[in-house]
Amino acid sequence: MTRNALFVVAAFAFGWTAAVCASRDEARTGAPDQAARHSRGQPFVSQSVLADAPAPWGTWSLAAYQSLVSRSNGDSISVSGTLSSGGRIALTLHHRPNDTTSALVITEGESPQGLSMQLDGAGRALRCTGSLSVVKPGPFAVTMARGGPGWTATMGGETLSCTSADGVGHPSVTAGLRRVSLNTVAVGSTVAAPVTMQFAAVGLGTGLLALLVLVMGGRWIPTSAAAAATAMLTAAPLTAIDGGRLGEALRLIGAREDWLPITMSVTLVGLIAAVGAGARLSHRAAWLAGLPPLAFALLVAAAWSVSGLHGWVYTLGFSVALGALVWTQAHASTVRFYNGVSFVLACAVIGTLEVMVRFSAVGNVWNASNTQQGAGSTATLIEQFEDLEAGRFTAYPAKGFPVRLAAKRAEQRVVCLGASSTGGAFQNDSLAEFYPALLDQLSPETTEAVNQGVGGWNSFHLRKFIDGHADRLDGDIWTIYLGVNENLPTAMPFADLYDAWQQGELTERTQALDNVRLFQGLRLLVRGLRPGGGVGVSADDLRDNLEHIIGVANQRDVRVLLMSEGVRPDPRVLWHYFEVMDGLAKRHSNVEYLDTATMLDQYNDRAFIDTNHLTANGHTRVARTIDAELRRLGWY
Repeated sequence: MTRNALFVVAAFAFGWTAAVCASRDEARTGAPDQAARHSRGQPFVSQSVLADAPAPWGTWSLAAYQSLVSRSNGDSISVSGTLSSGGRIALTLHHRPNDTTSALVITEGESPQGLSMQLDGAGRALRCTGSLSVVKPGPFAVTMARGGPGWTATMGGETLSCTSADGVGHPSVTAGLRRVSLNTVAVGSTVAAPVTMQFAAVGLGTGLLALLVLVMGGRWIPTSAAAAATAMLTAAPLTAIDGGRLGEALRLIGAREDWLPITMSVTLVGLIAAVGAGARLSHRAAWLAGLPPLAFALLVAAAWSVSGLHGWVYTLGFSVALGALVWTQAHASTVRFYNGVSFVLACAVIGTLEVMVRFSAVGNVWNASNTQQGAGSTATLIEQFEDLEAGRFTAYPAKGFPVRLAAKRAEQRVVCLGASSTGGAFQNDSLAEFYPALLDQLSPETTEAVNQGVGGWNSFHLRKFIDGHADRLDGDIWTIYLGVNENLPTAMPFADLYDAWQQGELTERTQALDNVRLFQGLRLLVRGLRPGGGVGVSADDLRDNLEHIIGVANQRDVRVLLMSEGVRPDPRVLWHYFEVMDGLAKRHSNVEYLDTATMLDQYNDRAFIDTNHLTANGHTRVARTIDAELRRLGWY
């Protein structure tokens, strides 16, 4: 391929990528002119859970209980789009995000129904006549209009009329957890759809600008221009990954997620251009070789939000080291000890860049010891595996292994298994305040309840624990309360981490690399490119772990109660795990599923200390709910 042909192909691909990025950015953040987008800031949401693929061209997408709300009053709302598998939307003529309202709820796999509900929760069925067919994944179109004593919904030629006392308000459409793509939104007679021509214009303009830059660069620094054109081509393959998922994997702060393919490509092009321009200028004067690297370093530092005197000093050091390295390569024949000098300067470039990143917003979240970002550390993983393997009993708060069990004192024993919400995480004064102890007080005299939860555990830890200690538990019923820790991100699935540890490949030497921000960023990128989004335990892995535990329980004639872990402000962010539990309960005669998460959701702040740990009220509610369920099942 000739250089000019390469420039044309690269510019076309770059422009196409820009058009796609603009469309996806509008889909995720935009709204019709006559509407506003409302977001709840839902925590614990993995982009790999929200959607199976990026937003389609020319749509608006809603996820994680976001809403498009009309800015003006209206008597009707019509929506068309695509409903994903597991997707849900709610239409209302009177948007009330914090109060009960009358809504049409459309859930994939179910018949749409009229509910009196809060937009982020279940509700009470309205009095309705007529019916709508079960909704399948794929295209849909629905209209909801005020009429008579309430409203009427029309979908696929069928109607559903429901009684409602709601007056005139602002019509809205609200998604469930999963992403829903909308093609059109109409309030009254005003119909709105994303303007796809503007995305095409963005792509055309970007492509022409890229071609102009490449042609001009080709006249001055042809080799670098060809390399820059190749770098532009790297943007297109990244569009196969959802921008939100890529941004989540890299934990980028303040980044325009859907523009990441362009951002990453432009950064690479900028580096190539800085090196090429520096090399060209170095033949005029040595100091000129540092100007392009300096400009590049300052732009990167500004984008990364480098702060503090030390951060900017190392930014300057990075540019000087890069400029010196460029000059050295351009004058290789005249530099004494060329190899040694090049090695030292290369190390200086990497070292100053590493420290520069440490003083940036990106560096803060690429810190493996920053547990608030869920990165974890090798030392913590090793400690967990070592404690699990050693099987040493602990005292509250249980760390690495459960507390020691006393001899069985009743005819029947309920063993409560789980993570910190069961076994402690320093949030209460003693295990007497946790739900297993409260359940023990509520249970019949012939039954005792014991606590075998461990902070930080997930279903993988529990599987390993059961394999080695099922007989020692001497239980007749196992309750398993899990969810949040399954969804925490790790470098690889827990099963792979455990295998690496057993083979001696997960060592403290890796911990040193964990503290290198550039290595951490590269690892996060590689993990983000893998299917599954890098969560510690995927839904499929949870199913496999629980199937194994249930098999062990079957061999010992133990009954298992699977329980969904409560999460604030909405437990449905973990729906994919709870769906696994419910499915297992339906397939096994000795297993039942208890939706404790939905129960806890009714009490909100009264039930939770933070996003998932329980207050005294929450522990009491869980204990009472388990007790009532075990009595209903006749298990004691």
